[in-house]
Amino acid sequence: MIELGEFYEVVVSPDKMEASIIQQSKLPDDEHPTVEELKQFINEQGIIFGIDEEAIEKVAKNPRAEQHVIATGKPPEHGSHAYLDLVAYSNADPELMDSDSDKVDLRDVLYIPTIRTGDKIAVKIAATEGVDGTNVLGQKVAAKPGRDFILRNGKNTRLDEKNQTLYSLVDGQISMDKYTVHVLPTYEVNDDISMKTGNISFVGNVTVKGSVPAGFEVKAGGDIRIGGTVEGARLEAGGSIYIGAGVVGQNRSFISAEGDLETTFINQGHVEVGGDIVVKQAILHSSCSSGGNILCRTGKGLVVGGSLSALKSIQAKEIGNSMQTKTSLFIGVHEKILEQQQKTEKDLEKTKDEFVKLSKLLKTYLEKERQNGPLTGRDKLSKLKALHAFQTAKESIELLTAKQQELAGEAKANDGFIQAENLIHPNVDVHFGKYKRKLMSIYRYPHISLVDSEIVIATK
Repeated sequence: MIELGEFYEVVVSPDKMEASIIQQSKLPDDEHPTVEELKQFINEQGIIFGIDEEAIEKVAKNPRAEQHVIATGKPPEHGSHAYLDLVAYSNADPELMDSDSDKVDLRDVLYIPTIRTGDKIAVKIAATEGVDGTNVLGQKVAAKPGRDFILRNGKNTRLDEKNQTLYSLVDGQISMDKYTVHVLPTYEVNDDISMKTGNISFVGNVTVKGSVPAGFEVKAGGDIRIGGTVEGARLEAGGSIYIGAGVVGQNRSFISAEGDLETTFINQGHVEVGGDIVVKQAILHSSCSSGGNILCRTGKGLVVGGSLSALKSIQAKEIGNSMQTKTSLFIGVHEKILEQQQKTEKDLEKTKDEFVKLSKLLKTYLEKERQNGPLTGRDKLSKLKALHAFQTAKESIELLTAKQQELAGEAKANDGFIQAENLIHPNVDVHFGKYKRKLMSIYRYPHISLVDSEIVIATK
C-alpha cells in the first residue's frame, strides 16, 4: 500500500464548501490507489460530507496529474423575508398585470383596483427560518432567517392581528407603504389640468384622466395617476406615480415620489423616486434617480443620453446609440451624492486654508498684545473680527468633516448591477461608487458589476 500523502494533496476552498484532490507528483508505474484507499485518505484529511463517488473513481483510474473536485457541501437555504401579499390584486386580469408584454396599452399602467369598505386588502406572509447546510468537513453552515417586520394599521384600515390581515374601513384606492397598506380617498379630474382646475394639492390619491401641461403642479399624499402626458410640470407623491402616455419634460419637469414611477416613456425629464422606475418604451436625455431599480425592458427598451442613478440595478434592452450619445449610469450611489461629495471636499479644503490664515493673523494680534498690552481702537476691532471668523471656520470644519464622512458612507457601492438584454454602445460611463469606467466599444448582452473593487463586464 502506497503512502498517498506523498503523491496527493486535498485542498479545501475558503468557504469549506468544496474539496479537491490534486496529484502533486507522479505515481510509480506499478502502483495506483484503489477507490477505498482514496476514500480513506480523503477521510483522514477531514472530508466526510458530500463526497463524489464518481469523481473518486476517476481519480483512481486516471494516473495523470490533474485536479478533481471530490466533495461538495450542501449550501444553506436562507429563510425568505416576510412580505405583504396584496389580496386586492388577486382578481386583476393576468394580461393587464403582465409586465413583460410588449403591448403598450395605457390601461396597463393605470389599472389599480378600487377598494370598498370591509374588503380584505393584504395578508402578511411570515418570514421563514431557512434550512441549515453542511460543509465538506461535516460542519453545520447556519442558514440566515428571513427578515421579519411588524404589520401595523395603514390609513383607513383595520388590522386583524390574529390572522395578520388588513381590511379597509373606507371606499377608496390603495397606496403601498413599506410595511403596510393605506386606503385613501381619491380626487378626480376628468379632463386636462388647466386654469379651470388650477394646481392640485390633495391629502389622498389624485387621478387626472387627461394631461398635465407645462407650468402646473400636482401634489398628493398618496398616489398620482395621469391618463395622458406630463409636460414641463411638477408632480410630487407620497405614494407612487402612474403616467399613461409618458413624460415630455422639456427639461423643465420635476417628478418626485416616495414609491414607484411607472410610465410609457421619459423624454428630457427629471425624476427622483424612492422605489423603482419602470418605463415601457424609452428613457431619453433625462435625469432619473431611483432608490431601487430602473427598468426599461419592454417595447423598444431604450436608454439614451442623460444620467441614470439606481441603488440596485439599471436594466434595459439597449443602452446608448449608434451616434455614441453620452450616457451616464450610476449604481449604488446617486450622482447627486457624488456631486455633493466633491463640493464638500472643495469647501472643506477652502475652509481649512482660511482657518490656517486666521490662526496666523490671531497669533500676530496676540503677540502684539503681549508686547504692548491690551489692544485698542482699530486693532481691537480687527482682533475681535478675526476671532469670530476663526471660531466660525472651526465650526464649519467640524460640520464639513461630519458631512464628508456621512457622504463617504453613502457613496459605497453595493452589489448592484447594470444589464442590457441586447447591447451597450460606446461613450457610456458606468459608475459604482467611486469607481468609474468609460465604455469605448460595443458590448452585446453585457452584465456589468463591481467585483473586488473592479468594474467587470460579463458577456454571453
